[in-house]
Amino acid sequence: MTSDGTFFVTLPKSWVIIHGIRRGTALTFTEGKDGKLLLGSQEENHRESRTVKLTPGPTLEREIEEKYLLGHDIIEIVSRSVLHSDVRDHVKAILKKLVGLEIVEEDAQKIVIQCLIEPSLLSPERIIRRLHLMTKAMQQDAITAFTTCDIKLAKTVAERDEEIDRLYFLLVRIVRDALTDLTTAERIHAGPVDCLDYRILSSLIEHFGDYSALIAMNVPTLHHGLPKQLVRSLTQTGETINLMYTIAIEAVLSRDLSLISKVGDLQRRSLEELKGVERALLGLGHGLLDETTSAISALKSMSEINVDIADLAIAR
Repeated sequence: MTSDGTFFVTLPKSWVIIHGIRRGTALTFTEGKDGKLLLGSQEENHRESRTVKLTPGPTLEREIEEKYLLGHDIIEIVSRSVLHSDVRDHVKAILKKLVGLEIVEEDAQKIVIQCLIEPSLLSPERIIRRLHLMTKAMQQDAITAFTTCDIKLAKTVAERDEEIDRLYFLLVRIVRDALTDLTTAERIHAGPVDCLDYRILSSLIEHFGDYSALIAMNVPTLHHGLPKQLVRSLTQTGETINLMYTIAIEAVLSRDLSLISKVGDLQRRSLEELKGVERALLGLGHGLLDETTSAISALKSMSEINVDIADLAIAR
């Protein structure tokens, strides 16, 4: 500190030489959530785009998804011959599943895809909360569609499952980027343990949405509707599991351990209610029995997922 109260910081000479720091070079300081300062040059903040080249083939969709999750910014699809229209249509369909990917260049033998999102500007917790609200509504609508035999509503549930997958892939990309790039980790205020929790939590939420879609896919096509007792039992169980889901998510994000016991109480209640659903199956026809059994199995899995989510709060 100088006599007038100004503070100076000296830099290690070896670091200065390695990173090409000279008189006049602009440096940046980023403060982490723990108060630590991350030092870097402006040149370093503009991360070099990671480019990968792929060739059309039967595994193209899986390869594009893989490169997206691994954090590649530019994906080039190059062919020795002219790219057929079916390949181009297939690529465009793939991009609809992945947030931020856009075609920026295209000619007879090449398609260039670029990711236009900046991971450090997105909050993993906000994405988690968005996923939770969407899957929570999906589960409610799936139960309603099943108990009312509403095929149109069931179809909307299945369609929303695709949006869940889009946000899930986006979150995985952000988490991977944060684990390999300290600057991104500091900007989103997420350490390695936080990234691991977000990764596991997002996977459990995605599975919860998948089971909602499974219930919707098995909606019975009956004009006279389901037996009233079965409707009451399914509706009550669905509401219990939905409430349990909300509390489990909040327990993790708020790190409120007192909520975990509520999840346990609700799980025991849901298991008793599921027994009531199973008793209501007596006398059902073979086709309806299969569909309802599938819904019961999905609800049991949802209840188990809620317990797994709540367990993450303990680890945090």
